[in-house]
Amino acid sequence: MMATIKYNFFDTSGNDCVRPAMPENCAAKKESCCNSLYCSILPPPEIPSNILTNKRIAIIAHPKLKPFWSNNRQWIYPALLIGSTLAVYFPILGNDFLYYWDDQWVVMNAYTISGLNGQTLWAIFTQFYHGQYAPLNESLYLILYTVFGYKPFWFHLASMLLHAANVLLVYACIFRLLELNRKIVIEHKQLVAFFTALIFAVHPFNVESVAWMSASKVLVYSFFYLLATYTFLNYCQSIVIARAARNEAAEAIQKKRHRLLRSARNDVKTKWYYYFLTLFFFACSFGGKEQAVSFPLWMLLIYWLAGYSFKNKKLWFAVAPFLLLSAAFGIITILSQTGGKSLFDRSGYPIWQRMVYACYTFTEYFLKSVFPFKLSYLYPFPSVVGDPLPQWLLLYPALLTVLLLAFWKPIVRHKIWIFCLLFFVIHIAVALHIVSLSRFTVVADRYVYTASIGACLLIAYYAVRFIKEWKGYWKTGLSLAFGAYLLYFGIYANIRSRVWHDTDSLKKEIRELLKERNDYELRTKS
Repeated sequence: MMATIKYNFFDTSGNDCVRPAMPENCAAKKESCCNSLYCSILPPPEIPSNILTNKRIAIIAHPKLKPFWSNNRQWIYPALLIGSTLAVYFPILGNDFLYYWDDQWVVMNAYTISGLNGQTLWAIFTQFYHGQYAPLNESLYLILYTVFGYKPFWFHLASMLLHAANVLLVYACIFRLLELNRKIVIEHKQLVAFFTALIFAVHPFNVESVAWMSASKVLVYSFFYLLATYTFLNYCQSIVIARAARNEAAEAIQKKRHRLLRSARNDVKTKWYYYFLTLFFFACSFGGKEQAVSFPLWMLLIYWLAGYSFKNKKLWFAVAPFLLLSAAFGIITILSQTGGKSLFDRSGYPIWQRMVYACYTFTEYFLKSVFPFKLSYLYPFPSVVGDPLPQWLLLYPALLTVLLLAFWKPIVRHKIWIFCLLFFVIHIAVALHIVSLSRFTVVADRYVYTASIGACLLIAYYAVRFIKEWKGYWKTGLSLAFGAYLLYFGIYANIRSRVWHDTDSLKKEIRELLKERNDYELRTKS
């Protein structure tokens, strides 16, 4: 299926345009308005040389660089997303701080008590705190405490609003990404983007990040990470416009048409505006949490989806500053983890055991992203350092290897699987224990917050596709099943948000699980 590209032509004086000659490979359908010309051209879109005339050309290639809210009727999607988010997470507004589960030192500390001043801000941005470096997240606590004091309502409200903002950004980014896409044939792009954001909004796996105040750094990092993604997608689209603007600038200089020259220069500046804005948001994202170091790999995946060639040197020049920043951020993260000892500490799990744990954690994260069940606030390691691994754990590398070999051809043939799986791996990689960092849980719900977008997109893509393609009872049945699936997510997430009410309600869950163990009485007596 060939992509549809729209060119709009305008005279510099604002008068009606003169329609240029049709490209040779164009199967055009002329509309009544002379400002519209639709051409079926194989991607990626290039500007045909025979349409560059002496008239001012405003080229808006597929996808058009328009905000996702440009159509007034489509405010219904953001409204539904916000409403769903508030309906699921409103119980957290009555939650307390978890005074015996990190909030007592993460949220309530010397930084916040010192108040909002230059000295405190300098300390926040220049010091590591308990093996962490998250200055923007700490600044959020500082501002909330300065304005409201230690009142949990306002802290939880800030978390809920941040999650709602992230949901809208997921919708905007996926919509823009699918428009930029040159690899996957996707109809109903806006509907796919909406359901991706809706699943993300009500996903039970995300409750820990929203309901636990100490995990707010995940929300802060994701907010700036998604902003960086949105501006980078705009940058990718503006490259096409900037290419046309350079041609216009050369023509304007030759013909001394200063108004056209100024307009062309502004188009070129727009590209760099989005580029440097992306750099800024990327740096801010790391200020929220170290998981932001994956952004350069995410950029490369976007380039692949947009049909760019990795042989293009300009592509690597654009990514290079982000790679350098990511390396610097990685060093800061290592230094914050007890002076870097945790990375090279031989007293931890050996590398082969870490690879086994990587297979196990990846499987757990992905399966529970698709269908969450038995979620908990604590997932202890199945074995301690120095002990042999449980035999059942060794099945996971074999299972993943067999699945990969069995489904390799279908995965390669269906690019949506390649994109979603790579997205998931890129954003969960730092939590797979391949690099030994100071963590005492094998799995943590909060680490999958951003990565889960890949699974949400995969689910939304197939749900929308099959509902639109199937007919009769099959369509009705699938629609009801998908609705029940979303309802399950929302109810489960609402219940999970109540579990995080306070420390007692949270740890009651793990105490009940421990009582089910066969060795519970023996352990309590000892």
